[in-house]
Amino acid sequence: MNIRFDKFFYFLIPVLFIFPLLKESFISLMIILLSVNTLFYLLQTKKFSLNKEILIFTIPFLIVLFVSVIKFESLNDLKPLQNALLFLIFPVLFFNIPKKHFSLEKINLYFEILKYTLLIIALTYYFSFFYYYDFNDLFVYKYNIPKFRDYIYNEIPFFKIHPTYYTSIALFSITRSFDQIINKKKYSELFFIVFFSFTIFTFLAKFNLIFLLILFGYIVFFRLKLTSFKKITLSILIFLFSLSCILYIPGIKNRFYEMVNSYNNPPIGMEYDSTNIRVSIIKCSSSIAKENFWFGIGYNNIESELLQCYKENFQSNFYKEKKYLTHNYFMYILLGGGVISLLIYLLFLYKVFVNIKFINTFLLTVTMINIFLLNFTEDFFYRQKGLFYFSLIFFTFLMHKKQISNHE
Repeated sequence: MNIRFDKFFYFLIPVLFIFPLLKESFISLMIILLSVNTLFYLLQTKKFSLNKEILIFTIPFLIVLFVSVIKFESLNDLKPLQNALLFLIFPVLFFNIPKKHFSLEKINLYFEILKYTLLIIALTYYFSFFYYYDFNDLFVYKYNIPKFRDYIYNEIPFFKIHPTYYTSIALFSITRSFDQIINKKKYSELFFIVFFSFTIFTFLAKFNLIFLLILFGYIVFFRLKLTSFKKITLSILIFLFSLSCILYIPGIKNRFYEMVNSYNNPPIGMEYDSTNIRVSIIKCSSSIAKENFWFGIGYNNIESELLQCYKENFQSNFYKEKKYLTHNYFMYILLGGGVISLLIYLLFLYKVFVNIKFINTFLLTVTMINIFLLNFTEDFFYRQKGLFYFSLIFFTFLMHKKQISNHE
């Protein structure tokens, strides 16, 4: 049978991996095109799949849907569904796309596309920054914000992506490059390890910077086939380099100083930073959760309830300039739907980790650990690019594993 719509997958799937370049509207358009093509493919082949495994992967969407319907008072109560929709779309789509599109050759192509997409973004950022500023401005630290980080966050008009999300994807590429060197002796990948490590230092995403150093340590001791002397020497060099950056480069130094200095200093007036803002969010989230422990407040009410708590407890302007959610997806589920929703969400996580163990790939394991730890400090699954990145990587690996199993 000549399946016409199968041919479009050869284009539509690789294009998904340039998502860091794109605005949210274009990412949504890509998803719509893939969904339409998959629908026509299924109509032609009559091979639609919707089983228990797929339904378990949609649990986060079903939680938000159920709570939103139960607490429905107006159409606004359904708005949170759009932020959870990818939890429904990805498993349904990827389980129904032909598995041949997830062969080892194909997924290596996809990951190469993602790697070079990150390279294009970073080079664009650096060239455009140096057009307006000097090299010395790269780590300038004013008003609690590193200059370069502020530039890529607020000033640059294209390829906009949150530094935390970019550096998380950069960690994925660094880990993959290490795998390429260790398993295939592709020493040209050293360039990408050095370059993306540099971007993580300059983008100053604190959590991912720390994660990078831990990753280096793990790879040196457990992945590289070196003598004990070389492992210790290399580890000391990495440690001394990192410590020098933290102590002497103003932007990096102040970001780490902020973590220690601001933890017990609540935001006052214009004196706030990412650390004491997060402490404030945790305090308000915990307070609201205690009062609504069993059934939550509804996902559409989280923002307004947190805003009211900020007004009542903090003499600061931080919440006036930007809207803040929980910066913790576990707390988001708990606040919106209560402890029962959180327990059901943990079933979803259990299913994900069972499959990570089943796939048994170092690259996926590192990536998922990074993502789920970020969910304790960021609205990672609430934002489109965060949830898209998780879903794209996880289901690509899962479909590849199923493609291998089908051929055994």
